[in-house]
Amino acid sequence: MSTRRQFVNVLVSDSKKLMYTLRRFDLSRNQFFHPTAEAAAAHAKALPTVLPTWPPTLTKTDTKSAAAKQKKWLVRPPPALVNVKPSICSANANPDWKFKMHCYPLTETKLFFADSSERIFRFDADTSCFTTMPSLHTRKRSPLALSVPTNPPTTPIGREDAGEGGCLYIIDETLRPGDKHGVQFEAIVYRNRDNFLNRNIGSAWHCDALPLPPYVSSPAYEPDPICSYGLVGGDTICISTMGIGTYCFNTVYREWYKAGDWMMPFHGKAEYDPELGLWFGVSAANFHLPCAADISGVVKGEEPPPEQTQIWTDIDVPKGWHPRPSHRTQVASLGCGRFCIAEFFHTLASNGPFDPPLPDETFAVFTGVEVALPPDGSGNAKCATMMKHKSVTCRTHVANVIDSVF
Repeated sequence: MSTRRQFVNVLVSDSKKLMYTLRRFDLSRNQFFHPTAEAAAAHAKALPTVLPTWPPTLTKTDTKSAAAKQKKWLVRPPPALVNVKPSICSANANPDWKFKMHCYPLTETKLFFADSSERIFRFDADTSCFTTMPSLHTRKRSPLALSVPTNPPTTPIGREDAGEGGCLYIIDETLRPGDKHGVQFEAIVYRNRDNFLNRNIGSAWHCDALPLPPYVSSPAYEPDPICSYGLVGGDTICISTMGIGTYCFNTVYREWYKAGDWMMPFHGKAEYDPELGLWFGVSAANFHLPCAADISGVVKGEEPPPEQTQIWTDIDVPKGWHPRPSHRTQVASLGCGRFCIAEFFHTLASNGPFDPPLPDETFAVFTGVEVALPPDGSGNAKCATMMKHKSVTCRTHVANVIDSVF
């Protein structure tokens, strides 16, 4: 059974101040969900489903009046919990990487920060405490990460180590052959440490270099980004790459194997909800729509049946609001069949009778949804229904970009 979360974390980058801010929506205030089952039954809406080939509809309309009608919905983003300013990574040739920072959740309150160099540290939101971590072997160009918390920990944890444990796996989005690119896949792991007498002197965080999938060393391989990834079975990392297929990494034996020549039906990260027995994320067919599928068979080489993949859309988008092409929808699992869907829109302003309209205002919409399966026990994603509860809309700016929602 999954545990319902209390917060939704949001990482915001400020390009003017070269700073990142961690903010949190407190779900106990019911911003995203109706407080009672009776209120949900009266006001929640069932979202319609669409076919995987469904394209986004972008209509050209006068959007200034449309944006004005939404001002009453706008709220301020939650207050900053912590500000982080990455140092300049002078060794990085690309100027866009020098001030880049990522945030990865191990749990709801224990988060890893990583900059554009090899540096990593952990932040505990409960205690407002930062912990230094062992550095990565090699800086990552565009890292993807999966957290594997241990519950209970695999090793005995003393009082001084309370709240520790787990692993963070980090892999470059685009894998490149050859040793000159350094370590492109590694893990931050909490485990026992031994002294020179091979005696256990407690537990600590370690950074381990991990092998790349075998297709990277093939002479015919041409670097292509990982399209989707997720944790299956609690110990297997699955990745899909266009033109290559799906590979699995067993975190216990630390070995790769090929699952098949097909692709998983997600774009980006897929999160597992144990309450439903399904994985949720963004559809590979449309980067702006939430998707559900059962990918449990991937570890056994079974392709997820396309007819059992469910994709939803929202019919309540204000007229004249268009999905931002550079900002795909993000889905954060909140436990017990609940999710927060973060969508990013812009309006278009007229640029003259002969020129195409240009982006005007930008918005981020956070929506609480609840997914349920039929009471007869049908676990097929096609049988799932997604109920929309409440939405919170924040105005964004080109200098303040929401990097991730988790």
